[in-house]
Amino acid sequence: MQLTFSSFDKTITADFKQLPFEKLLFFGTWCSEYLYTKYAQYLKEMGDDEGYEILTNAISYLWATVDKPSLIEESVVDEHIDNLHTIDIDNFDLVEVNDTGIMKVMECIESALVYIEEKNYEFIVASAYFPLDVIDVIMTNELGLDTNDPNKHIEHPLLKEEFDAQFKLIEYLKTHDGLTSADKHIFR
Repeated sequence: MQLTFSSFDKTITADFKQLPFEKLLFFGTWCSEYLYTKYAQYLKEMGDDEGYEILTNAISYLWATVDKPSLIEESVVDEHIDNLHTIDIDNFDLVEVNDTGIMKVMECIESALVYIEEKNYEFIVASAYFPLDVIDVIMTNELGLDTNDPNKHIEHPLLKEEFDAQFKLIEYLKTHDGLTSADKHIFR
């Protein structure tokens, strides 16, 4: 079957509906970790040490809850969400990869945090798209590809690598239990 964004969405939505809370939290945190690893340092380079610390604390909290869900406290989750909203993004240019990367790591972390409270798998579906959003900016603004038709370049190695990693993790989550923060780089 030819992969399209529509088939991707249908597949992950169907799969995520079947997975329990802990496995979906792992997936959302895993996507956040990937973006954090690639782009959080950019905040420090811009002189926003406080923003970097907010992201670091939030991702650490997410991994702590993956390892021990009993640590979840709504007030702590709300505090991390509120802190994310204090990061200054006013001068970000969303055609710049690093700016988009920071925005997407913030959105991905927030989606995972909101998922903890809402327990709605759609927040984890959203987290699957945030790395793809950054790849779209790379393809459009760095590689000069026409990405108006989202499926036109779906076989591009950058997209293919991300889809493959996500599909591998989803298949793994269907049949394996017990992933922890020690597994944060699985399939990446």
